[in-house]
Amino acid sequence: MKKKKNKRFIKYWRGEESLVFSFWVVLTLGLGALSIPLIYMSSKGDAWIDTLSTGSALFLLLYVIFFYSTAFYVYVGLWRSASKYIERKKRKKQSAFWGYAAYVWMVLAIINIIREFFR
Repeated sequence: MKKKKNKRFIKYWRGEESLVFSFWVVLTLGLGALSIPLIYMSSKGDAWIDTLSTGSALFLLLYVIFFYSTAFYVYVGLWRSASKYIERKKRKKQSAFWGYAAYVWMVLAIINIIREFFR
């Protein structure tokens, strides 16, 4: 079972999952769920961070590192999935609109992540 799960992670990283799965399941549901604690913490304001114990602050730091590492993995896999989607559609002489739309969405989302990180 573990070997099959590892293959799924590798398959995603290579962009071999469908664009629909990569965008809606992995990005929207998966990364969206992982961002809920960060959204909650962000809503508390900066003064809240000053009240954290050392252990809580360390946990928060580790969670932020985990989240951004996971986001990197998700965006790379999605980008590659969009690339393969575009290639397949071009070979079939069909519209690759959704692949390009995924590119645009990712670029805008990454700009927003960077903006939020430095805010």
